[in-house]
Amino acid sequence: MWAYWYLLPISFLSLYFSIYFLIEKKLLRILHKGNAYNTKYYNLEYSGLFRELDEMIRTYSILLTKEREGLREYYEKFNAIFDSIGSGLLVFDEKGILQKSNQKAKEIFHNISLKYGMQLSKIIIKSGIKMTIESGIYEVYSKKLRKNLQFIVSKKENFIIIAINDITNYKRLKKNLENARHFARLGEILANAAHGLKTPIARLKMTFQMYELTGEKEYLKQLDHEINNIQNIVRETLELFRTTEEIKLFNLKDIIIEVIKEFKNTYSEIDFVFYCDANIEIKSDIWLFKSAIFNVVQNSVDAVLMKRGKSVIIIKLLEKKKCYKIMFADNGIGMNKEEKEKFLKPFFTTKDYGTGLGTVFLERFVIFQNAKLRVNSIKNKGTIINIVLEK
Repeated sequence: MWAYWYLLPISFLSLYFSIYFLIEKKLLRILHKGNAYNTKYYNLEYSGLFRELDEMIRTYSILLTKEREGLREYYEKFNAIFDSIGSGLLVFDEKGILQKSNQKAKEIFHNISLKYGMQLSKIIIKSGIKMTIESGIYEVYSKKLRKNLQFIVSKKENFIIIAINDITNYKRLKKNLENARHFARLGEILANAAHGLKTPIARLKMTFQMYELTGEKEYLKQLDHEINNIQNIVRETLELFRTTEEIKLFNLKDIIIEVIKEFKNTYSEIDFVFYCDANIEIKSDIWLFKSAIFNVVQNSVDAVLMKRGKSVIIIKLLEKKKCYKIMFADNGIGMNKEEKEKFLKPFFTTKDYGTGLGTVFLERFVIFQNAKLRVNSIKNKGTIINIVLEK
């Protein structure tokens, strides 16, 4: 056994050099990097494997502390920005459990104490809100909160973000603006009312004088026409002052079919064609919409009856990518450039017994619904009217 005693020191030397070259030199380089980061605390000389390990741990401890402080500062800035956003923000996980809410959301839901872990369904029920939690933009009214609210729901794979805007003042301002525009328009109508009534009253007076002179019954029929015309002007003018609105969700197709049915029963000689490619519902004033549609169709009826040949009126209800379109087309007498420019002017009419007020209902609906109106017409060829409603 002692014949190989020299192998023992050789083994120890081999182990030492292995540790020195393979481990301690690498630890020394790591330590020097730590020293470069903070020389104030780490100007110590290399003094063995365990000392170097201790210095390395202390170095990375300082690095982690600084990272933690940086994250805390970032988190505080994020919270400050999150709370200063003008919209209320609610963040839920995929199960609908509240993770975070900002200050504006707490102000909007003043009757609820928004806390981490609350269920989304519970917040909605307590607020008296009826809406579906699907991605999209919704406008709702809460009786409990006494607010008109706009919800912008964004559903992702692992979370749900809901942005809430209080649009109560906006709704009130919009309604006041619409009323102001409405009464300004009615003022213009009343200013022209006297001028509009001059013609039928003059005809009534002349017809009555002719009846006194001749005694012919034909003039009695004309008197009846003129009286009815004046009554229509007065009735339609009064209807224009109707300000109470009944906002409901209704089907466009159903109302248009109802209007067409009334005309079909009266004008069997006219070919009415209705085409609809979608089941479209909107929220609006049903009376105002029906009045607008009725008067547009009435204008088309009068136009085709004043022209010889086959009378055709086509109505189309179309759904586009960003809008709904209601199209009216007829092969009537059409309008020239001057007549088209006066199309919406109160008391302007090319008919013998027209009131010139029908298009005002159309204009009111277009303004009320924030829609667009496009009129194309060629004299003796026909007219196409498009009402474009934004989705």
